[in-house]
Amino acid sequence: MAHMLTAARSFTNAHNHLKLERVWKREKWYGIELKDKKLGIIGFGNIGSRVAKRALAFEMDVIAYDPYIDPAKALDMGVEYTTNFDDILACDFITIHTPKTKETIDMIGKDEIAKMKEGVRLINCARGGLYNEEALYEGLKSGKIAWAGIDVFVKEPATDNKLLDIENISVTPHLGANTLESQEKIATQAVEQAISAARGTSYPNALNLPIKESELPPFVKPYLELAQKIGYLAAQINRGYIKSFKVTAEGEVAEYVDSLRTFALVGALKESMGEKINYVNAEFVAKEQGIDLQSSKVPNESEYKNKIEIILTTEKESLHIGGTVFSDTHEKIVNINDIKLDFKPKGKMLFFSNEDKRGVIAQITTMLSAHDINIADFRLGRDGKGSALAVVLVDDEISKEVMQELAAIPECNWVSYAVI
Repeated sequence: MAHMLTAARSFTNAHNHLKLERVWKREKWYGIELKDKKLGIIGFGNIGSRVAKRALAFEMDVIAYDPYIDPAKALDMGVEYTTNFDDILACDFITIHTPKTKETIDMIGKDEIAKMKEGVRLINCARGGLYNEEALYEGLKSGKIAWAGIDVFVKEPATDNKLLDIENISVTPHLGANTLESQEKIATQAVEQAISAARGTSYPNALNLPIKESELPPFVKPYLELAQKIGYLAAQINRGYIKSFKVTAEGEVAEYVDSLRTFALVGALKESMGEKINYVNAEFVAKEQGIDLQSSKVPNESEYKNKIEIILTTEKESLHIGGTVFSDTHEKIVNINDIKLDFKPKGKMLFFSNEDKRGVIAQITTMLSAHDINIADFRLGRDGKGSALAVVLVDDEISKEVMQELAAIPECNWVSYAVI
C-alpha cells in the first residue's frame, strides 16, 4: 500500500526534491487519486486478499486473477474475479502476489506490458523476477509505465540494478516483513510451535519435518516419489482451483495410502504454491483452502502387483492418473483417465487428447517440427470409444503460441504441457 500510494503521488521524489535539493515546487508533483481507479491483483491468497481489503477502503475498483482459488473468495469480498488475464492488463494499477514458480517467473514481460494502458502503475512486493526486469526498465523509460513500486529483485542485494537509475520508480530493499510487530509475531509463533513439537501435537508450519521414510519398507519409497510426481503432473494438466484430491492404492502398497496422499498432495500444491509447500504443511494448507482430501485402499483388480491412482478434481473436470513401479525403481504412468499408456513421468511432455481420426499424429509432428521442437519419444493410447491421447516427450520448451496452434487443430479435445 505504501508503494501504491507513492505510485499515485510520487511522494519519494517530492520528498527528495524538497529535503535534499531544497526546492519548493508544488506544481511539479501533480499526482492521481486511488479512488475509482481499477486495481488488478494477480494472486489472491493471504496477501493478495488483504491488499484488496485495503484497496476497497480507498474506494478502488478491484479485480482479482488467480486460477487456483475458489472465485467465491473474491466475490464475497466485493471483488470482481476474472479468468482472463487481459482484464488485469487493462487496469490502472497492477500488483502481483504469487509464489515464484516456473509458471510465474517473467509473468509480466514485454508482450504483457505492450497490452497495458498508457500510464499504468505496477507494484511488486512478492518475489523478484515475477516482472521481467528488462521489460520493466524499458517500459519505465518509455513512459508506458508511469511508475513502479519494487521491493524485490531478481538478484539481491540490488545495489547495482539499473532500475535504480530510473526516476519514476520507488524501491525498497526487500522490506516486506520488516516491522517490529511481524518479528514479534514470528518469535511468538516459533515458541508456540516448539512447545507443540515437544508435546507431540501439531506442526502446522514446520519446514523440514518429512514423513519417517526409515520406518517404511524399501519397496514403498519409489511409490512415494511416484505419487509426488503424479500429483505435480496432474496439477499441470488439470490447472485450476482444486476442489477435491483423492489417492487410491491397490496391492501391498495400499497399506501406506495415507503417506502416499501426503507426497502426492505436495506435488499437486507445488504447482501453485512453489517452495511454500512441504510434507508437513501440505494437508493443513489443503484443508485451509477447502480441498476435500480422501484416500482409500481398493481391491487389486488390475494387472499390476501394486498400483496407485490420483484423482484431482478442479472446477473444470476430474483427472485420473495411475502409475506403478517395475523392478523396484522404474516408475511408469499406466493410465490417464480410461486410456492405457506406458511412459516415464520425466522431462518435457506434451499431452494431446483428440478424436481418433486419421492424420492427427501427422499434424502434431509437422507443427512441432515447424517450430524446431525435437520429439524424443511418442506414446499413444486409445479408449476404443473414439478418443485418443498422445504423450509426446520433447527436447525443447513449448511456447504458449505453439500450444495455441495445437489447440486449433480441429480434432483436438484438449492439450496440455507439463515438465517434471
